[in-house]
Amino acid sequence: MSEEFLKKEGEKYGDFSLVTSHYIDELQTHLREIIHLPTGAQVMHLENEDPENVFCLSFKTLPSSSDGAPHILEHTVLCGSRKFPVKDPFFAMNRRSLNTYMNALTGSDFTCYPAASQVEKDFYNLLEVYLDAVFHPELKHLSFLQEGHRLEFAQPQNPKSPLEYKGIVYNEMKGALSSADSRIWHSLISALVPDLTYAHNSGGDPKEIPNLTYAQLVEFHETFYHPSRCLFFFYGNFPLKKHLDFIAENALKNVTKASPLDGIGHQKRFSSPITLQKTYPTNETENLETKHIHTFGWLTTPLLDQEEVLALTILDSILMDTDASLLKKPLLDSKLCIHADCYIDTEMTEVPLTIICRGCKEEDGKPLKEILFDTLRTIAEEGIPFPLVEASIHQLEFSRIEILGDHSPFGLTLFMRSALAKQHGCNPEAALSLHTLFNKLLEKAKDPFFFTPLIEKYILQNPHFVQISFAPDPELIVKEAKEEEKNLVKVKESLNEKQIAKILEETDKLEKFHESTEEQQLDCLPKVGLADVPAETRDFSLDIYKREELEILHHDTFTNHIAYADLIFPLPSLEEKELFDVQLFTTLWTELGVGEKSYLDTLEFVHAHTGGIGGHASLHVQASDSTLITPTLELHGKVLERKIDYLFPLFEELVTRPRFDEEERIEDLIKKLAVSMQNRLPRSAMRYASQLSLASFSLPTHINELWHGLSFYKYIQSLANDIDIKKVVENLSALSNKLLCNGSADLVLSCDAPLFKTIDKKGFFDLQKLPTKQNPDWAGDFSLPSPKHQAYDIASPVAFTAQGHRTVGYTHKDAPALQVATLLLENKVLHHRIREQGGAYGSGANYNSLWGTFYFYAYRDPHIARTLRTFQSSVDAIAAGDFDANDLEEAKLGIIQHFDTPVSPGGRALISYTWLRDGKTRQMRQDFRDQLLSLTMQDVQEAVATHLQAPFDDGVIVTFAGKELFEKELPLIEDKSLEIQSIS
Repeated sequence: MSEEFLKKEGEKYGDFSLVTSHYIDELQTHLREIIHLPTGAQVMHLENEDPENVFCLSFKTLPSSSDGAPHILEHTVLCGSRKFPVKDPFFAMNRRSLNTYMNALTGSDFTCYPAASQVEKDFYNLLEVYLDAVFHPELKHLSFLQEGHRLEFAQPQNPKSPLEYKGIVYNEMKGALSSADSRIWHSLISALVPDLTYAHNSGGDPKEIPNLTYAQLVEFHETFYHPSRCLFFFYGNFPLKKHLDFIAENALKNVTKASPLDGIGHQKRFSSPITLQKTYPTNETENLETKHIHTFGWLTTPLLDQEEVLALTILDSILMDTDASLLKKPLLDSKLCIHADCYIDTEMTEVPLTIICRGCKEEDGKPLKEILFDTLRTIAEEGIPFPLVEASIHQLEFSRIEILGDHSPFGLTLFMRSALAKQHGCNPEAALSLHTLFNKLLEKAKDPFFFTPLIEKYILQNPHFVQISFAPDPELIVKEAKEEEKNLVKVKESLNEKQIAKILEETDKLEKFHESTEEQQLDCLPKVGLADVPAETRDFSLDIYKREELEILHHDTFTNHIAYADLIFPLPSLEEKELFDVQLFTTLWTELGVGEKSYLDTLEFVHAHTGGIGGHASLHVQASDSTLITPTLELHGKVLERKIDYLFPLFEELVTRPRFDEEERIEDLIKKLAVSMQNRLPRSAMRYASQLSLASFSLPTHINELWHGLSFYKYIQSLANDIDIKKVVENLSALSNKLLCNGSADLVLSCDAPLFKTIDKKGFFDLQKLPTKQNPDWAGDFSLPSPKHQAYDIASPVAFTAQGHRTVGYTHKDAPALQVATLLLENKVLHHRIREQGGAYGSGANYNSLWGTFYFYAYRDPHIARTLRTFQSSVDAIAAGDFDANDLEEAKLGIIQHFDTPVSPGGRALISYTWLRDGKTRQMRQDFRDQLLSLTMQDVQEAVATHLQAPFDDGVIVTFAGKELFEKELPLIEDKSLEIQSIS
């Protein structure tokens, strides 16, 4: 890393001055805070050796209502700018780039625009487009109508047809608020801080979104998106000097300094607690009396008091992290709730602490509150044992030093941790470094009564307390739809001829806008080309060793003093009825006791000494034949180097002496799982739809749906509603004897060479001496379900729709063409017609070359019939060659982008092992890459025509939506019989 540029505080470079400079040892990162003197703009730079470079442009955006102004603006600034006046530069750049991440995010009090790339040219292409978008957006009125909200007639040119609200954000938030979790959180925060900006839903409430005017949107941008008020964040190994030169030229040149924004202020504290009753949407219709949710919330310390915030974070962990924790255990033991969780939000200026209890009866709120307060009084009086404090600090330390990045860049994780704190006036160094604050707190916490004043001040004696009870309402979404319909009738009745003409005119203008921009030239946008694509496929080397019957596979990589380990056994032959229980087994396995330890002892041990453990089963579909699998049972764990002696003996006990005799614990876990899956149903609907659409095609797709789809959801619900615990324990114990230590084990390790040497010196903790069983090999001769179209009624005003197709596998000559076709279908047809014109939040196509499956999808979509027709027309368009060479190049870039997305150090050994077990050799992967890069337009046309267009009618349709939408849409679907089914 360069240490020579801007290393002394006060040192200047052009108009920039270095404010602070610190080396964060535990992250091997150099932090610099810089100010641009003429404008006051803030720059934050985290320099290290990570090649996945990140930038993020962050603004304070403080809503004064729930009309969704921050969220709609976030969408609209990305719809064309002064330098790049094209309709959709954000999505266009996503396919003209080798980015590893692109997004825009609306928080409760901020909006940020992050992107990442490993290619320097690409990085600055993206930065140029983002800078122009946020500071010089076109903010077209038509873009506001498309992205935000508009009135439109159900039959667009017929003013006698019903009036409807349309808009991408409008439909997105309808889908978001069909989630019970979203409603509960917004209700709690609104009640806790009614006078602050957080009381408003920054994403927008569909009831208030139509209140936002175009003029207000423009004003919101002028207020919050000034360069003086932007935090420019950079991370990675690209040189800081070039970053500063770039933003000086492209963002800060000739800018007049704006005055700082007013602060958020402080919430006036309550003199007495508040109690409220509300409802939440649910798909359940049975046993509703046990599905109430009771919540408790307190407003605690200002975020600026970082020591107090850290102490509260540790206290939260001590009280509620595991089912064995000091407060969570009494709540669960009371049997007044099935599920209890605690949340502390450290991104707000004043920190809320909330506890949410699920699976309750209506009358349980009062006794739960009594248990909560009585338990906390006892803890305050008796003190907290120091080992519990050490365990929670260990967990926090682990989370701070672990290098993640499988779903988003590690640099973005550090932005969220430090830059947002900086925007609130906190010291980002304290948010990044561990040891100073931790050591101070550890010393204080040796006094068992250190946390007593915090418990008393912020909970027991805090009048700023809210208790909200939520009753389940299966009809809530329908009621809201009828209320909206009623309001729209009133709006329509109030319209005069001029207003009707304006609606018709705007509808017509928007349609013509879509048509005129569908084939818009994008030459003004920068891009990378195929010449910038690395020729070689990515690979992670594995060193393979043998110790008796144990095979050890190690990938040598820097993991910041953490070892990642997977102990893997082949699955034996199973009966079909055992398949559900394999998934249940892996879910429960690491939540139970081992050996002489109870589940309480084990949970405390795991919390104190590891970064977490878990079990799962993998199918390992073979690259040579997508109908063949070599499934495995996998035990995963991670541990700090200094605690390496704890993880592997725990592995040994988990595979030789699991406690499947803990009947009460198993019953509680199943009920807890059922409640959790119910709450996640709206968020899982798209996944369930896609899995069901593919389930009849092959053994892998069938088993995948049984393990992770709606079938498993239904199995758990039925089990929880009528549980025969003796039978469940008997089945799981028998399965345990079958699965554990079956055949020869593999141990897969990600860590650096010195840490591997330490593990080797300890003889791999005698894992090579595990007992082995030789059960019959996996056969997998199960029958497949019949293909059928399906429609499932859920509490959602928008739809989640998939159409699945059986295609060809990885080694077929057309596989690379089908992979590229997914992005051509999306870029040329699906995005324009389903999102932009149809108002859905998202859509696309997915091809799994290993499994030989292809599906189309659309989510948070106000249409079903129209969407299904668009799936068909997209195939017809690509088969007919309705794309050009530039489109093909962009699609290739998009697929390579996906192939080359960075993998976190901890996951590299397992990915390499998976390639090995799947028979997906480096040469096969290189051949696939080479074939993909050399594809012609004709190759793609022929592949789509052969594998999608000709058999299109064989596709399987699955959709999830509410009754109101089904009643409107299903009659419009021709030649397809979709009978509405209940999930319950």
